[in-house]
Amino acid sequence: NDFREFLLKSESQIVLEIGFGDGDNLVNSAIKNENLLYIGADPFLNANVRCIKKLLKNNLKNVKIWPDDIRKIITYFPFNSISSVKILFPDPWPKLKHRNRRLIQKEFINTLHNILCPNGTITIATDHKIMKSWILEIFQKNIGYVWKAETQKDWQTRPDDCFETKYQKKSLIENRIPSWFLFEKKQPL
Repeated sequence: NDFREFLLKSESQIVLEIGFGDGDNLVNSAIKNENLLYIGADPFLNANVRCIKKLLKNNLKNVKIWPDDIRKIITYFPFNSISSVKILFPDPWPKLKHRNRRLIQKEFINTLHNILCPNGTITIATDHKIMKSWILEIFQKNIGYVWKAETQKDWQTRPDDCFETKYQKKSLIENRIPSWFLFEKKQPL
């Protein structure tokens, strides 16, 4: 309830980053955009520790951390409260029997639709072929979003509001080319 009140009272645009890993994108974004409020969620203790160290080192006050699975609190977010969601290199769970473990699911993106502001965006990056197809399939079946790609370059180029992460560097070293998907909320669902 306090969390919900906090979000409702925020005068800043709110960006939610799900699975921030080492925090490279989250920290650099917060440095570049001091006027925005960032909420980072990651269930892994080591990731949280590394990210919090970077936040403290940079004395950042515009970031809040949820050190657990975002699905545990996402339904507490007020409708139309989040301007942007970043999901960079989520676990692809490539085996068919594990696909239900993937974060990107019909119900989850419906929940994101509820909390996104009108014309809010979701940016998803992946370097995994199966995940690329999965993302497009899930989103293209959902009438609540528009894929903002107009040319091939749009999904092959890291957006200006995202920073290079450890996972992106690793994928490029291993010759796995990342795809960048930008979906915009449209009304109604």
